[in-house]
Amino acid sequence: MLDKRLRILIADASAKQCAGIVRLLNGLGYFRVAAVPSFRELATLTHYSCEPFDNFDLLLLSGELAFAAGVDAGAFCLGNPQIRHALIYGGRTEQALPVLLGAPALQQVLWVRRATAEILQRFIVHITPRPAKEDG
Repeated sequence: MLDKRLRILIADASAKQCAGIVRLLNGLGYFRVAAVPSFRELATLTHYSCEPFDNFDLLLLSGELAFAAGVDAGAFCLGNPQIRHALIYGGRTEQALPVLLGAPALQQVLWVRRATAEILQRFIVHITPRPAKEDG
């Protein structure tokens, strides 16, 4: 059973792309979704928040948004205490994708070409802790 209470943040300047991702997430049963259209707003929520424990379980970040801001998307996400996990999609990269950028025990950062329903679902399954089986 997956935790449908995940707090998800989408950072994408494209309202159409963002709305499509929100629809995909809603179709998968995730409704605690917020969106920001600029890197400045993303940085405000994830670096300058007044609430140190008000973090996001999953950040869906447009690689193009980070590129336009002159930011290394992977470096921005890795080690950020307000982002539990991140999926970066699109962007200007010549890397073979998908690429797992970080694999510390508590944080996963994945870079993919597109944020499809299948990729989102597989990544969410991967990052969601499994409930402990009860002895019985």
